[in-house]
Amino acid sequence: MSISISGSNYGQGYISSSASNKQYKAAEKSVLADVMAEEAMMSPEQKMMYELLGGREAHMKNMMRNYNSDGDYVGPGGIIVPGMHHGRDGSVDRSTWQQIISVSDDARQKMFDNVKREFIQENGISNGDTTKRSQIFREYQLSVKKEDRAKGTWTLQQYEGNYRSAMYAAVKAANPDWKPGQPFDSSILDSVTRESVESNLVQRGNQFVRSSIDYSV
Repeated sequence: MSISISGSNYGQGYISSSASNKQYKAAEKSVLADVMAEEAMMSPEQKMMYELLGGREAHMKNMMRNYNSDGDYVGPGGIIVPGMHHGRDGSVDRSTWQQIISVSDDARQKMFDNVKREFIQENGISNGDTTKRSQIFREYQLSVKKEDRAKGTWTLQQYEGNYRSAMYAAVKAANPDWKPGQPFDSSILDSVTRESVESNLVQRGNQFVRSSIDYSV
């Protein structure tokens, strides 16, 4: 005989005790529909084993570990900085966080220094194996209030891309035949400073673009 879970009143005491629990509410909003869909596909034998292992209550308790006490998604082991999760597909309400805001000189300088170091080290190629950019972003995120973290990270990414583009333009201006991956004289970048790059940036919508591409040396 199949086990019907339609309208199941599993763990009502647990749900009641979690009614004001932000962790539970966040997990419920995110995964409960999927959990119920998976349950509906279970065979009677799978359902029996599922219930022996704690059923939906145990599953939801496990899912709650991905959220902090404020209901922020922080992922397994808390690896994600609160305020930096944008939904499972990464596209939830982009307009609320893809915004340009003020970012400290310190954070921008650290990003510039890192871009320059990596540009020289990798001969202009972005190497995901050696980059330290994630550490810089995380340090910045933890230094600002939660509601500014995603917007500030978006802004810092805009600066980062323009720093790299300015260095590329400078090397190409000095050696038009140069291609990323080829060695170049790193002294070419002496004239490329954070201030010189930023002075040529203008905001267009939610992005920074260069008003000038003259980085000749």
